Amino acid sequence: MKLCVLGGAGARSAFLTKSLAVSAASIGVDELVLMDTDERHIRTYGEIARMIVSRIQPGLRFSVTSDAEVALANADYIITTIRAGGDASRVFDERTCLDHGVLGQETTGAGGFAMALRSLPTLLSYCALAKRVSNPGHLIFNFTNPSGIITQALRAKGYHNVYGICDAPSGFIRQLEEILGVADGELSIECYGLNHYSFFRNAAVHGKSVQQELLENPETFIRSEMRLFTPQQVRLNDGCLLNEYLYFYYNRALTQQRLQHAAETRGETIWRINRALEEQLDTLTFPQDVERAFSLYMRAYAERENAYFSIESGQRREKAWVSPTLEEFISRPDEGGYAAVALRFIRAARGGQPCRMVLSVPNNGAIQGLADDDVVEVTCRIDQDGAHPVPIGEISAFQLQQLQRIKSFERGTIRAILERDEAEAARALYLHPLVNDLQIAAELSAAFFRQYQQYLDMDLR
Repeated sequence: MKLCVLGGAGARSAFLTKSLAVSAASIGVDELVLMDTDERHIRTYGEIARMIVSRIQPGLRFSVTSDAEVALANADYIITTIRAGGDASRVFDERTCLDHGVLGQETTGAGGFAMALRSLPTLLSYCALAKRVSNPGHLIFNFTNPSGIITQALRAKGYHNVYGICDAPSGFIRQLEEILGVADGELSIECYGLNHYSFFRNAAVHGKSVQQELLENPETFIRSEMRLFTPQQVRLNDGCLLNEYLYFYYNRALTQQRLQHAAETRGETIWRINRALEEQLDTLTFPQDVERAFSLYMRAYAERENAYFSIESGQRREKAWVSPTLEEFISRPDEGGYAAVALRFIRAARGGQPCRMVLSVPNNGAIQGLADDDVVEVTCRIDQDGAHPVPIGEISAFQLQQLQRIKSFERGTIRAILERDEAEAARALYLHPLVNDLQIAAELSAAFFRQYQQYLDMDLR
């Protein structure tokens, strides 16, 4: 069986490749293809990935290509992790938002709208190609941000084989397991909401509730992403643990103030780190210098990872990520990430042990107050028949109103892009809590439509 990764030669390629190589045999995958449109990344990150596969699973057929049709031909599984427009577009989006007095985080608000404008047309073209050349019954795991919007749009266009994945919930759950001192998979917890706007409740270990234990443990607010929130914000959400991205909504004014006075935005930080790395990699000869390239890659990754949320929150994670040597990286247990989410799904769907994981899927009655076809982020049971959202039922009016407003923004964004409707884009942006100003929404809509006309000119069927 063949697995293809669209956008596979990028900043997370080493981790992605390791996860896939470690698990390929157990899920019946004997061919792995990374596809990327950046020839520079193919030459550098692609060679690092090739080395990792050769060390872990030398019998796995592996290739890197810029030809999407070759990559997708006869594929059984497809992971999408593209960044249309690259780092430069992220820098433009964030600065444009800040210049208009609103937050510019790339997956929420106006920044998320701009990324959807670039990502959706690009992914529609890939999905249409996959429909023609990939194997019947192929599955698509969408990690491309804003994942919830993209997954909603692709399903609305008839691609019902698309599942949205995000590594934020699984990473957060691992943090909680470490705090509790339990093994991976022992913590049962319900997640519900929208991608990058979700809540966690009913935490339990072997049937015993540990939700209150986590809330009363000071380590939860130090060693997990709950470091971004206060106990009062938890109480306002009926004792739910919170997705890290809620920080932008619950601390909007403070975050905006920090960003306005920061030396650089998160996007500019990523751009600077990546450009420095690529300049170093350009001096190397491949494949001879691939181990040196790996070392440079990991140092840059550590710098990006350890700066995560630091500009916005004014603090760094309690546990720093330390760059490993090649041998340490190969020998360590797989850290997971979004590839691990896709792999667990494939394993359960192919007849393995059913499991639970957080996915973006149609609501189908799981959360009362949202439509059945609203794509939500929710804990699902995965078995041979696919993904089944766990029943969440009625939630507080406080949370439901938040979700309904964001979902209205998401649906409006999709209509605006598919219909190339700048006025609809302004209406959608106005609805978002991080914009909430019709004049600013209209100005942002005009700026992004003008900047990304090339994507709107693509075939959006």
